[in-house]
Amino acid sequence: MKWFWGLGIAFFLSGCASLNSQTNQEKSVTSFPLATPEDAKKLTQPLFCGVQDRATAHLLTQGNYYAGLTGEHRQIVCHKLHKLYQQDKGPWQAGWLLAYSFSGEKSCITHEQRRSIVQSLQDQSVLNHQLSWLNVSYIQTLDTIDTLKARNGALSDKLTEKDTLHQQLQQENALLKSQIQALKAIEKNLNKRIGDDAQPR
Repeated sequence: MKWFWGLGIAFFLSGCASLNSQTNQEKSVTSFPLATPEDAKKLTQPLFCGVQDRATAHLLTQGNYYAGLTGEHRQIVCHKLHKLYQQDKGPWQAGWLLAYSFSGEKSCITHEQRRSIVQSLQDQSVLNHQLSWLNVSYIQTLDTIDTLKARNGALSDKLTEKDTLHQQLQQENALLKSQIQALKAIEKNLNKRIGDDAQPR
């Protein structure tokens, strides 16, 4: 996801942009959880040409901060952010940060939950066109992961079937070998008896 943060910040270095539609332009007063209070200095807002640009840049900075968390701090903050997003009328930014910053290992949400959050944000039209573009791209990436997982599962099933068939053939081969050895022993015994009977008494 490192490429995402660099790409996202680059969008807003190129000029002014709106963060939300007119119905979502109120300033957020939500305080998002931190691993430690000292981490607040990592989230200073860079100067852009508009308030909404700074809000978007701050969102990206906050996302980068969350993505860099490790160990116990990562789990604790992830659960706090998830709880915040699940609240009635919880801030959409909490869902966005949760979906983008807590992918991969040590995530408190599943792949399916992440996909659902991202799609929900897209359906609500709360994102500006830059974040919406990133969202569409992320949805496509998550869908590709699903496709690859399904394909991998199908290939694993085929491999399991072939392994089972191979084991069955090995067992049948071992049985045939033992039957051949038994037939050879019977043939040898019969030949010996025929030889003994052919000798004069």
